[in-house]
Amino acid sequence: MNQFDELESNVRYYCRRWPVVFSTAAGATITAEDGTRYLDFFAGAGALSYGHNNPVLVDVAIEHLRAGKLMHSLDTFTVEKRRFLEAMQQHVLAPRQLDMVVQTVGPTGATAVEAALQLAQKITGNRAVVGFEGSYHGMTYRTASISASMAGRALVAHVKEFVALPYVERATEQDLALLERTLRSSVDGQRIGAVIIEPTQGEGGARPFDPVYLRAIREHCSELGVVVIADEVQAGVGRTGPFFSFEGSGLDPDIVCVSKSISGLGLPMALNLIRRDLDRWEFGEFSGTFRGNNLAFATSTRMLETYWTDSNLEKSTELRGHAVRAALEGMSAQFGDGRFTVRGNGLLCGLDVGDTRLAADIASAAFERRLIVETCGAGDTTVKLLAPLVIDDDELTDGLERLGDAVDQACSVR
Repeated sequence: MNQFDELESNVRYYCRRWPVVFSTAAGATITAEDGTRYLDFFAGAGALSYGHNNPVLVDVAIEHLRAGKLMHSLDTFTVEKRRFLEAMQQHVLAPRQLDMVVQTVGPTGATAVEAALQLAQKITGNRAVVGFEGSYHGMTYRTASISASMAGRALVAHVKEFVALPYVERATEQDLALLERTLRSSVDGQRIGAVIIEPTQGEGGARPFDPVYLRAIREHCSELGVVVIADEVQAGVGRTGPFFSFEGSGLDPDIVCVSKSISGLGLPMALNLIRRDLDRWEFGEFSGTFRGNNLAFATSTRMLETYWTDSNLEKSTELRGHAVRAALEGMSAQFGDGRFTVRGNGLLCGLDVGDTRLAADIASAAFERRLIVETCGAGDTTVKLLAPLVIDDDELTDGLERLGDAVDQACSVR
């Protein structure tokens, strides 16, 4: 029995899929302690969109540590926070004409969602929430209870004031009518206070919503005084091409939840962007010990200044996304007789093979070829790809070739 079996909880998950001991990492590569190198198309579940140990950001972190600067500061004023706020305004908010304030909420996306739900209830006086099938918003009590993808798991609590609408790829009149009817209704005696949506679902299967549907959400919520919360924890910070996956859709959210890749280096960091006129918090009303991760502020600032002063990264992510989709469509045609479904935007893509065992076999065969991918979606039937946004084109091509070989192997033995 090794130390992991002897000392670590049974709850561990990813190590069962990738049973090696990892040691070092750089860019899109992770190296095991025996020297074996793996291409990483998982990227820390999206927390490492800018690669492992991005040297531009590592330099900032080392400088911060050696200079004796603050690491932990709660929500006190610091030099690093000021620079971060200035960078967010200059490179994210102002270019998108978002008149929003920043709330630092703690280390996780779930904390951001909890804060967003509490603020929405405070604004509207209504506790009920509308979400969507396939959604994932976190593992705390309330975030798990409004994550429709968690519905079948044991020990997941379920609040009564929640209703999940179907995922909508192409909006029909019936979809739009159900949306309006639901928003005008009540749930367990509570009026609807918030709609929470991942404009592009991650754990739900790399599924973008129809922009027509997102625009309809905004229109109905504006009319009814319902708060729109965009959960951009996995799809945001450039993962789908634009900084936010809702851009251009007309969703125009009131609150945006951001985490995972926002530090650039994979450090714990989460925040909410709140429409200025809806910032109704009283002093200290939502608190938390780890809201002042100054190391993360510093690396996030450099990430924004390096990659978001122009549109180069956005354009390259969109081009690489087209290449990934083309490769997946080729795999569907060659190995799935067109039965497989290709989904996603930018570098959040998936191949839905429609079978849980087959998807697991593909992921396992990929790992044999030293490629790390995960499965997701209803029944874990989708092989999801989250290559780093800064991956080299040769590495991307190599990884897609390894995945094609894995799909070939998994399909041929069935």
